[in-house]
Amino acid sequence: MDIDDGHGPKQFVIGLDYGTTFTSVSYYSYPESEDNPRALPSDVKSIVNCPEDGMSGMRRQIPTESWYSTIPKVRIPPPDQFELGESENEDGDTVGSTPGTSIVRGALSETGQDGEDSTKYLWGYEVPYQRYRANTTRDELHHIERPKLMLVTTPHTKEDRARLRPRLDHLIERGIIQKYGRRHTPNPRDVQDAISDFLAEVFRHTKQELIANEGLREASKVSFVLTVPVIWSPRSSRILQYAVEAAIRATGFGTLGHGSADNLFIIAEPEAAATYLLGSSHDMIAGETFVVLDCGGGTVDAVAYTVTNSYPLRLKREVGQPTGDNCGASYLNDNFEKRLLERLADERYLDRKGETRKSIVRHLVPNFEDFDKRTKDIAKMPRNRIHISGLVGDEDRVESSGGPKRFNNNYLNMNSEDYNAIFLPLLHRVGSVLRGQLEMAISKKKVVKKAFLIGGFGAAPSLRSYLSSFLKDFAKELKLPQGIRLITTNDQESVTAVASGAVLRALNKQQGPSRQAYSSFGFLRIEPYLPDNFEGHRSAKPVRDEIDGEDYVTVIDYFMVKDTVIPSMHTYPPFKTYHTFEIDNPSLLCEEVLYVSDHATESHFALHDPRNKDAQVAGKIIVDMTFLRDEGKILPMLPVPDDGGVPQGKVHYKVEYDLYAVIEGRNLRYEALYPANETGRVQKTGQISIAAAFRPGTG
Repeated sequence: MDIDDGHGPKQFVIGLDYGTTFTSVSYYSYPESEDNPRALPSDVKSIVNCPEDGMSGMRRQIPTESWYSTIPKVRIPPPDQFELGESENEDGDTVGSTPGTSIVRGALSETGQDGEDSTKYLWGYEVPYQRYRANTTRDELHHIERPKLMLVTTPHTKEDRARLRPRLDHLIERGIIQKYGRRHTPNPRDVQDAISDFLAEVFRHTKQELIANEGLREASKVSFVLTVPVIWSPRSSRILQYAVEAAIRATGFGTLGHGSADNLFIIAEPEAAATYLLGSSHDMIAGETFVVLDCGGGTVDAVAYTVTNSYPLRLKREVGQPTGDNCGASYLNDNFEKRLLERLADERYLDRKGETRKSIVRHLVPNFEDFDKRTKDIAKMPRNRIHISGLVGDEDRVESSGGPKRFNNNYLNMNSEDYNAIFLPLLHRVGSVLRGQLEMAISKKKVVKKAFLIGGFGAAPSLRSYLSSFLKDFAKELKLPQGIRLITTNDQESVTAVASGAVLRALNKQQGPSRQAYSSFGFLRIEPYLPDNFEGHRSAKPVRDEIDGEDYVTVIDYFMVKDTVIPSMHTYPPFKTYHTFEIDNPSLLCEEVLYVSDHATESHFALHDPRNKDAQVAGKIIVDMTFLRDEGKILPMLPVPDDGGVPQGKVHYKVEYDLYAVIEGRNLRYEALYPANETGRVQKTGQISIAAAFRPGTG
């Protein structure tokens, strides 16, 4: 039953913080009749009640984990767009073929290692439950964790990417997820299905929650705001964008235009968090510089900002590149397992009845995750007792040269030495990340008085006390005239600040960055070979068309060019377009392919020219012009004779129309108009989001 608060249908803004280890979703709803909605941080809500939460449904984040079964998933391809295969192999291999709306191929396990629950795709809290508590026999190669790191090609993510790559390859080989790009070459988009399948479950749950509690209807407008790391390339943002669009198609949750997310908005994660944290305060003035330290489950990133406008709050990324490392909270779990296994190294008698010390320790991780990590402060010399059934205590142990092991019967005693071994290696690395950003800001003569700590790890007492001491020592070391204050939030705000800030920023896009393009977009063109007119043609290899007998080269002609400022509303001059067909062709189908490049700026160079080496297919339309022949609007054309009077080519049809590209905010619409003049009618339209082609935060 719909909920009606008396204001009519609602519109929803959804903020998505797709994190390395946890994902959160925030939202704000308002009447569709409201033209300029405004909200305070307290007005933004978060999605809860996640399956298998284990905390009465109150957690505001979801583990970014999934576990595939051997059963294929259904995927809906985008209409008239390439989702697979950015280029074809020269040997003719089929690249990224898709069975349309049918089931993606999959094979049943030959070894029976997937367990009796293998028919279910697990996601979120279902995964750690199976992994740590249920003694599952599922195949570990089907388990996906930290997939976001596949999109961050920095040294500190190399180890995680190397761990995940074989799992993606395994799932691709079994037809459970799809291969993108060349068949035998790893492609950054290979992780796309793993992201979109997870997000589809997140969106389904979000949709159900909003229907039940907020009056979401089928006709409600739903717009998305994506948050991305400041170090991401446009290509990484595009892959997340593609994954979100696939999840929208799979769930029907969200507004699509011609298969593309309509006017998607992208914002940098630290800026989103700062927008939320500073949204209800007015103690930041223009010109003030501060650091945001985002400590998540996987990565820790720091970036310095200068306030350029107090209200609405607008920030300028200040000093060089952000600093970061993979020293997030999830690695505490790894250190915990490592420490306990070291303590139990000689307790071989615990390996019995199918249990091993490794499995025993793995079952202890959830309690460490939920309790120790969130409550222990290493500055306060913490202690703890961990129950391990069958553990022999020091009192019953034959004396050894190693001395007491701090064991009681069935209990392992933890002291500050253990917690320091678990926490300090990561805390030191977090401090190094913060130091790098502070030193860069200070080297630029910026005065930094505040460091904002956000992210799930940011709620850990050990990290807070460590960073407070670190900042005091740092100020003394550099003899700063003033201290640097560590600003923290409550536990829930640490988790949701990024997603909630994204919503607030999307509601007020004024005074954002200039619309400078970070990418180029152009059409694939088969141009008459004119080496005297175009530099790009001189290095291209012309091909003679058997139909009209002319020489042509296949090139990209860019209309939206990187580093230029793009108006929010703009129509580019039409591309005069023609296609030729043999007279016995059953249909006259004209294909127009749109490319994107993050480097190319020069047009008329061959598709495989080094200048276009990073160009990828962004979309396509197929224009059916068969009606021109069937209605007698075009007639067969005779081949044109050469200078010797010999006809070149064959009798053929020639179809001509205009191809337009139109910028509408963060959408790029492209359409074929016939007849080829200003009064032509639209024959086919395609649309893509170009949000990733601008600096995050661009309106």
